[in-house]
Amino acid sequence: MGPARVKAHWQIVIFVVDGKANHAGVSIPGHGLADLSLRGARIVPWDAPSLPKGERVCFEVDVPAPEPALEYLARPGLLTAAIIAEEKKQKGWHLTPDAPDFVRTLRSSRSRDPDDMNCIEWIVHALELGGVAIPADVLTPTELLEWCVANCVRNPAIRQAQPG
Repeated sequence: MGPARVKAHWQIVIFVVDGKANHAGVSIPGHGLADLSLRGARIVPWDAPSLPKGERVCFEVDVPAPEPALEYLARPGLLTAAIIAEEKKQKGWHLTPDAPDFVRTLRSSRSRDPDDMNCIEWIVHALELGGVAIPADVLTPTELLEWCVANCVRNPAIRQAQPG
């Protein structure tokens, strides 16, 4: 018997800090939360002690070809060097109001280089590999949130605050 088929019904999870979209990940049934953060690329169970901070706002997304997306998300990776440098200059910078939009100081369209991405570029690239079309100008958590509001169904049942 071969490996179990990856379910195609995922969720985009936006983490909101102080009323602003700050970070995002993808919830994959049977696998957990995939995100790219200062901890690197990872897929962790929802009961892991090191989940991103913030209120979770979740949106349903159907991924027509989930296997290539999951394969990409499972690979090791790091945030773009410029984001890591900002955090090194100021510990906790990633939770400041300016951090989520910082990528806009670097570029105006999404990076396709897996070694030069922020959290949004990383999960959107995975979703694209899975057959989900998202515009190239979606680079920030707020822009992804706006895209989700226009194109996905919100799942209010999982919206909850994360412990500090």
